[in-house]
Amino acid sequence: MDANRPVDREAALSLAFMQAHPVQAARVLETLDAQASAAIFERAAARIAASVMAAMLPRQASRCVAALSDARALELFSAMNMQVTVSLLRYMPPERRNTLIAGLPTASSLASTMLLGFDQDALGAWADPSVIMLPASTRAADALARVRQTEVGHPAVFVTDEARRLLGVVPLPSLLRAPDVATLATLMQLTPAVLMALAPLAGAPAHPGWASASALPVVESGDRLLGVMTHDAMTRALRRNQAPEPSESHADIGLTGLMVRACWQTVVSLVAVCLPLMPRVPPVWPEPRGDDER
Repeated sequence: MDANRPVDREAALSLAFMQAHPVQAARVLETLDAQASAAIFERAAARIAASVMAAMLPRQASRCVAALSDARALELFSAMNMQVTVSLLRYMPPERRNTLIAGLPTASSLASTMLLGFDQDALGAWADPSVIMLPASTRAADALARVRQTEVGHPAVFVTDEARRLLGVVPLPSLLRAPDVATLATLMQLTPAVLMALAPLAGAPAHPGWASASALPVVESGDRLLGVMTHDAMTRALRRNQAPEPSESHADIGLTGLMVRACWQTVVSLVAVCLPLMPRVPPVWPEPRGDDER
């Protein structure tokens, strides 16, 4: 019998759980030491590992990155959006951070350097610069081609001038319905609300713009578009310094045990939510009647 088979089975179970439940897997990995978590991230496919790492608290995730080789760390960064990458770089030692930034593609390297220039308690530090910015004279057909070529998580095109000043926004549905020759100037809507890059992050939840949108543009002085912030990203940024709850006896439970426990907790939560929605089933045995019903 292959002596490595149990280890391979444990790794397979852990990786399967990471793929199916990245957020729950992130909570588990946050409670392990960096070396143990890094060993898992080394084995997982880059797309799976990146989705789990992106769901972790930045401080804990950055410790995992510190335990990885530069090549592996850059591979995971390439599968994340820039907003998450910068949040991890922020907690890296300066020398390692500079090394990793130098290994990023030129556009990503410049964007990360710009975002890291903001204080970590400012909104600008947590903006996602991976947005599509096009001039108002752009035709709808050309804008759609750009959307199809670019991997962004925000289904909109932001209209800017030569100085990157925000003029308006074109939602993707409007772009899809528009004639090919229509220009963005005729399609764009005024942005109802913006976040200021230098504003404190702590005040972001009270911004009235969240009442009508789940993502808001972030602008610098002069209305220059820096990126966008989603409500989920804001929540993640606000909880960045939370300490994970320690798990008891990691050595005794083992990684697979922790993953199984997290999976079981997920199943129990789903049952608790779905149970009240199930139709009532009549009892198999008739209920006993009182003396007055005999």
